Amino acid sequence: MIDSPKTETPEREPQPARYAISEDAANELRRSLAAVVHPRQCYTCRQGLDMEEAIAADWRDFMENIADCCSKADDFLLPDTPLKEAIFRFLLARGNKPATAEEISDELSQKWIATPFPRDTSPGVIKRLLDGARHYYCIAAVEG
Repeated sequence: MIDSPKTETPEREPQPARYAISEDAANELRRSLAAVVHPRQCYTCRQGLDMEEAIAADWRDFMENIADCCSKADDFLLPDTPLKEAIFRFLLARGNKPATAEEISDELSQKWIATPFPRDTSPGVIKRLLDGARHYYCIAAVEG
């Protein structure tokens, strides 16, 4: 009997992790996403709600305001913004659409290309920050 050649199934490259703000992480940590997201809105969008009312509101409404209005302001993502905060604001500005470390790195690098505050926004640094962003910002790797 002649052995037929074995056809190897090519292994797929693992897809890079995609990250988003996670309600599951917030629930696990007993954090109110509304309380975390509300203060990131611009002055105009924050008006009319005190923090107690904001906590009772749906955080997605605040995120929508940020994506539609606040993220377009010049001071929403300044070059001296701490990187974890910048990552969080990046996700809010895109309506929490999941992103890879490379996508975030590319965006921040482009946005801060001519900044007097040089910093390392490489994908490796962004990934390390994302992996540690669960505890305050409720950012976690997501499926898809």
